[in-house]
Amino acid sequence: MKKVQFIFGIHLHQPVGNFDWVFEDAFQKSYKPFIDTLKRYPSIAIVIHISGSLLEWLEEHHPEYLDDLALLVAKRNIEVLSAGFYEPILAVIPDHDKIGQIKKLNKYIKNRFNYDAKGMWLTERVWEPHLAKQISKAGIDYIAVDDFHFLAAGKQISDLDGYFTTDEQNARLSIFPISQKLRYAIPFQEPSVTIDYLKSLSSEKGNRVIVMTDDAEKFGVWPETYENCFGKSQWLDRFFQTLDANSDWLLTTTFKDYYQANRPKSRVYLPTVSYFEMSEWTLPASKGKRFSDLVHYFENNGKIDQYKQFLRGGMWRNFQNLYDESNWMQKRVTDLSYIFKKNKQKFEKKKRQEIQNNIWKAQCNCAYWHGVFGGLYLPHLRHGVYQNLIAADKQLSKILPLFNGTFDVDNDGFEEVDLLSDKLKIIASAKGGCIREFNIFSKNFNILNTMHQESESYHRNIERTSTKQITGASIHDQIVVKEANLEKYLHIDKSPRYMLTDHFLPVKTSLRAVQENIPEKSNFSELGFNISRKNNIVFTGLGTAFDIPVKIKKKLSLKSNTLTINIELINQGNKNLSGLYACELNFSLLGGHVEDRYYLINDKKPPKYYMDSSAVEQKVESIKILNEYDRFSVETKFISQIDLWRFPIFTVSGSEAGLEKVYQSSVVLPNWKINLKPNDKKKIEFKIIVREL
Repeated sequence: MKKVQFIFGIHLHQPVGNFDWVFEDAFQKSYKPFIDTLKRYPSIAIVIHISGSLLEWLEEHHPEYLDDLALLVAKRNIEVLSAGFYEPILAVIPDHDKIGQIKKLNKYIKNRFNYDAKGMWLTERVWEPHLAKQISKAGIDYIAVDDFHFLAAGKQISDLDGYFTTDEQNARLSIFPISQKLRYAIPFQEPSVTIDYLKSLSSEKGNRVIVMTDDAEKFGVWPETYENCFGKSQWLDRFFQTLDANSDWLLTTTFKDYYQANRPKSRVYLPTVSYFEMSEWTLPASKGKRFSDLVHYFENNGKIDQYKQFLRGGMWRNFQNLYDESNWMQKRVTDLSYIFKKNKQKFEKKKRQEIQNNIWKAQCNCAYWHGVFGGLYLPHLRHGVYQNLIAADKQLSKILPLFNGTFDVDNDGFEEVDLLSDKLKIIASAKGGCIREFNIFSKNFNILNTMHQESESYHRNIERTSTKQITGASIHDQIVVKEANLEKYLHIDKSPRYMLTDHFLPVKTSLRAVQENIPEKSNFSELGFNISRKNNIVFTGLGTAFDIPVKIKKKLSLKSNTLTINIELINQGNKNLSGLYACELNFSLLGGHVEDRYYLINDKKPPKYYMDSSAVEQKVESIKILNEYDRFSVETKFISQIDLWRFPIFTVSGSEAGLEKVYQSSVVLPNWKINLKPNDKKKIEFKIIVREL
């Protein structure tokens, strides 16, 4: 009888920083019913990976689930995969963290499930050739990546019925291909589709193996999948029934069993690549549209299978080019990791482990990129990164001497400099003379956790869709908007939203104008400022405003909980300089329309007090933002009355449930009328004061 082998695996993950209710919802809709269904089919082998962030949550909230899983692992053929503990993109974290995170999960799996993990889940299947060495050094024998990786290396689908071996500097690693055909079929098409496909690959030797491992959330969390998998349709139960009924020729197995019983098919050297959809998402919007159009052209002409292996977009690292905010976080965490590695022996063991875990948690991948789901555009996920980054930074700051130099943190060609007190840490950049990070140590909170709106390739779908769904072959192809009129919130920002960005504007500039497309009359936001420092920081920039040469000097002084900003504008031209000068401030407190985060103007609640409200304020001496949830306030205090605009920043981005607007931050834009003759100066002073509530 002809036979075939089938490896069926699931990957369970929730990001560091995600809401507790999201964890619970996924548990009730997917993780629990999946295992409950599996229990009824003791003959079926399965592979499972659970990320460390989810394991920690399960230990606290549902330890019985892990107890049940441990019993299943002890009694039957279930393989538990390792990975980077907190689900990092291994390619972009330091080698010592690659090995450390994998070994941490290896140890956990051994202690919790009494299982020696030899296989690994590769986060987002982001592969770079150098990974083979570090993964192997961490004690891993094999991983699985998409069949597209193999196509990109010149293989054919017909070759992909076993595993392959690769090497890097004498380290060896085996690699299994994951079938995209089955990824798209399971659980969206009838079980018979999968069975028929597997039947077509059966052979007399019975040594062919086909792999389908994918996100567990597609079984219950993704739109409409709970009803399909566990509701009326009972897809998963019917799938297991079908596997069981065909067990005479269809053997469910694990990576470990197949690896131990079979030789590799051949060597393979995979290029730098991830799954096919990712290669589109990593491209700039204009190129992503063209790439998508090209793919659809081949699909519509029935030639996609013939040419797909030659179609490749960008690489994962390109997200750091697309989004400054992602690049900044990645570089900050990487820098901290190396500083900690150099100084870790200065901490006692318990504190050392705590700092190490903070750094590893801050490497969790989800907040660093964006495809069709929220990712980087979700403020609470970025907050999860910053919480852990700041917690580690705070401890390192206590033992390291004060750094008085400059350093290009984000590798953009502009130096950064920091100010440190016992309560706050400020990092400012020569680019625009702006503050890039504003950390409150006691709260592990960065109030500059902002995100600007980049153009995304799917934005072209907004105008041609309403709240009606257009369904494609997979969730990646579905187009749906969660609310009407999203286009009115879609304003592509010219640059990221930082603090102390200089603007020169016409006198009659309106709130609407600065909200929608600021009528900039200067070049200071992209200008390289000179930096000098002693006890404070002084930025000096020479640019133009209204085509007139202007010098700006910004002095930043930090003492305890107060940052004092002194700005001096000097007309260096031979004409009068008239208009408005505005200094942009941004505040990200994670709640746009909630009662526990709001404005006070001159210590009084204004009619529009929510953080997502817009207003023109006059005769302002103080604007205070209260965050009662995290129990702190941030007050901006002026030495004389000023006028200001304030408004929210929304982004429009994709999520599992469709396109949605997301509140990111609030802009406070104080402005001053200027009328400077040649060589005249305008001096401005204000303070930003952080207080605990």
